[in-house]
Amino acid sequence: MSEVVQKGLIIVDQEFNEKEDAIQSLISRALASGKIKDEKNFYKAVRQREEEVSTAIGYSIAIPHGKSEAVLEPFVAFARNVREFQWGEEDDSKVRLVFMIGVPNESSQLHLKFISQLSKKLLDEEFREKLLTLDSIEDILYQLKTIKL
Repeated sequence: MSEVVQKGLIIVDQEFNEKEDAIQSLISRALASGKIKDEKNFYKAVRQREEEVSTAIGYSIAIPHGKSEAVLEPFVAFARNVREFQWGEEDDSKVRLVFMIGVPNESSQLHLKFISQLSKKLLDEEFREKLLTLDSIEDILYQLKTIKL
């Protein structure tokens, strides 16, 4: 599962102003990394899930995710914004760290396992602080790989 998180799936110190910017950027990374085959199809799955209920979970974190036939390999992408930004119009959630999870349709409960393991790790204040302050993508990748997926 170590290939679920890869260097090419990490964006650091971006200037997203809204949820759509973050989602589109992470989907583009997933396409460039060979994790998805169709941006529009996967985007539709992520947006559909986001419309059900916001994926902002507190602690300045959002975990947008989608299950789609467009996903070739399960992945977790990560983005750190330079500042907090409004995640949704329906609530006042502010986000700075965004984790995007993508799984193929045939992976019945895999996305739930990813979300569960990621959420447990994100409760660790020291872990969150490292993701907010580490300078290099390699160091961030190392931290992300400590999540037992």
